[in-house]
Amino acid sequence: MIRRAIGLGLVLAGSLSMSSILPTGHAQQPAPAPPRAAAVKADADRWMTELSNWGRWGKDDQLGALNLITADKRRQAMALAKAGIVLSLERPIVPSKAPEETKADGKPHGVAFFDIRFKTFPPGDPRGNDGFSSDIQESHVHGGMTHLDALCHDSSGGKLYNGYPLESVSQEIGCTKLGLDQVKEGIVTRAVLIDMTRLKSPRSDNSDKAARVYAEDIEAWEKQTALKVSPGDALFVYNPRGAGFDLSVVPWMKARGVAVTSNVMATADDRHADHRLVLVALGTYLLDGLALDGLADTAARLNRWEFMLVVAPLRVPGSTGSIVNPLAMF
Repeated sequence: MIRRAIGLGLVLAGSLSMSSILPTGHAQQPAPAPPRAAAVKADADRWMTELSNWGRWGKDDQLGALNLITADKRRQAMALAKAGIVLSLERPIVPSKAPEETKADGKPHGVAFFDIRFKTFPPGDPRGNDGFSSDIQESHVHGGMTHLDALCHDSSGGKLYNGYPLESVSQEIGCTKLGLDQVKEGIVTRAVLIDMTRLKSPRSDNSDKAARVYAEDIEAWEKQTALKVSPGDALFVYNPRGAGFDLSVVPWMKARGVAVTSNVMATADDRHADHRLVLVALGTYLLDGLALDGLADTAARLNRWEFMLVVAPLRVPGSTGSIVNPLAMF
């Protein structure tokens, strides 16, 4: 259930008319909206069941909401790439060394890093590679670089998306189900950008507007731009003065059939509610760490807020996530 703030009306006692208490020429100002009740862990727990896509595409499904990206949806997306403009949505990678824990056992410890080591082969290289340069790259992508999460990246109550048991899927060799190697054709779809800096229907409470983005903001943007989010779409928000989508937007995303999104916010009492609900219950893919400034500038210049999105993760067997360079095409 999506919570909506209800404006408080002004009650006047007696027989005074509005004109008798307001100065001539001044319109009545709307009362500020009351503070929102933030989504909490209990909401996320309930939505895990209410919004579940488990079994929707069969008991053996491993693609989740990517099933909504049909050939028609791809053709719709491709028709949007008519100006020959291509933008990268990837944040620049800043090389960093692995943490000591990872150096000690060679395993991830929840700390993002990207280490790259170079070498130019000298004359007389025994393998005949004289003059070539090469490198070794080592990384833990979650929490840092722009990356796509696999559906096996998070679990809830010992279960992954579609009910796959965590204990039988998560192995030393990687995810035996739901890894990014399942996304063989990558992601090619229509995407919609919501630019909160240009939304012409701000809330009465501007501080609330800057904090998080709610379903009514998306619908106001749809009305303003004459766009409509539809099944198989990717949905992003540009809100540099505030945060991303409030968790209460997830039921709206389920209803509209959003296949890919980014920057869904957790709750104060469950810092992983966003991944748990989006990945595990809906099977919707998360693009973490997008850089949207250039996209917002270009969309504003073209006055076009829909575009073709292309994401091609590496098909590493059992991968829980992949650094990606998402491309927006106009």
